[in-house]
Amino acid sequence: MNGLVEQAELHLYEVCSRGPAVFGLDSRITTHRLSDRSVSLLASWPRLVLSLARDLRRRRIDTLVAVESTHALYAVPAARLAGCRVIVWEHFNFHTDLGKRKRRWGRRVAARYADDVVTLTERDLDLWREGARPRARLTAIANIAPPVVATPYGIGRRTVLALGRFCAQKGFERLLAAWALVEADPRGAEWRLTIHGDGPDRARLDEQSASLARVAIHPPRADAFALYEEAGLFAASSRREGLPMVLLEAAAHGVPAVAFDCETGPGEIIARDVSGMLVPEGDVPALAEALLTLMADPAARCRMSEGARARARTFCRDSILARWSALLRLPPPPAVQSEADESAIEQGGRHEAA
Repeated sequence: MNGLVEQAELHLYEVCSRGPAVFGLDSRITTHRLSDRSVSLLASWPRLVLSLARDLRRRRIDTLVAVESTHALYAVPAARLAGCRVIVWEHFNFHTDLGKRKRRWGRRVAARYADDVVTLTERDLDLWREGARPRARLTAIANIAPPVVATPYGIGRRTVLALGRFCAQKGFERLLAAWALVEADPRGAEWRLTIHGDGPDRARLDEQSASLARVAIHPPRADAFALYEEAGLFAASSRREGLPMVLLEAAAHGVPAVAFDCETGPGEIIARDVSGMLVPEGDVPALAEALLTLMADPAARCRMSEGARARARTFCRDSILARWSALLRLPPPPAVQSEADESAIEQGGRHEAA
């Protein structure tokens, strides 16, 4: 939204306020609340639909973007009542619902009644086609990577870094099982594993790591980018992902990554054996071996560090904003005028989006 504010009048709708945006919101973006308190999306469905529809009409919104498919349940009918275009932006993958029926229902609504569905990966487009047979148009637009950092990669770094929520999805117990194999191998003798995060599995992970000599588990840090500057490798052990920001962050900092090749996400960020290594989903010994192989080969780590930075540039801000501008039929961003011109973007007059 911050990146598109030069091209459109933007409004941010919240079901209820949870305070200022953590990463900052441009002051030109107007925020609106649909409720003064937390509500059930299902129990409050009629009120949410009618309230949002009235406001969309009053503000003459051209396009409504529903962030995350659960919100399609009220956003899509509200947009239909208001007569505006509606885009549902998927942030997981089609097979991930985290046990929420609302998310599955939202995807059905989006597939049938939205104008567009945006996924984070090309692979997820296939999952939507196979699982939903959508009438909506499908487009894959990745997340934006942070700016590439110029700090040279240090071959003397001996830390494997992992970040994320301590829950079943992220699979940190699988990483610790792989690390036990690393500690038993001489190639990993000088290396340590540092994990930052929190969540319901914290106690179990503490117990599992108690027998390991070179593991440290810490709470999340606000200055997480500083951790990448100290890391020699990044490890990702997720069972499922949308498009993991931690891998984009690692790439932008030139940190080679080793990851399970789960259904969506890592395979579209890591260029195999160029910016990191992908191993079969769930193969813990293969994860350990990939880490050990890179630990023993500083030349490969340096080469993959440069490959990671190059890969991060393909997810740069200008490239991703150009794709959103094309989808929203906005004038192209100034920094990517020529790239947008090639897409033959249809330009209109006054544009508004929410």
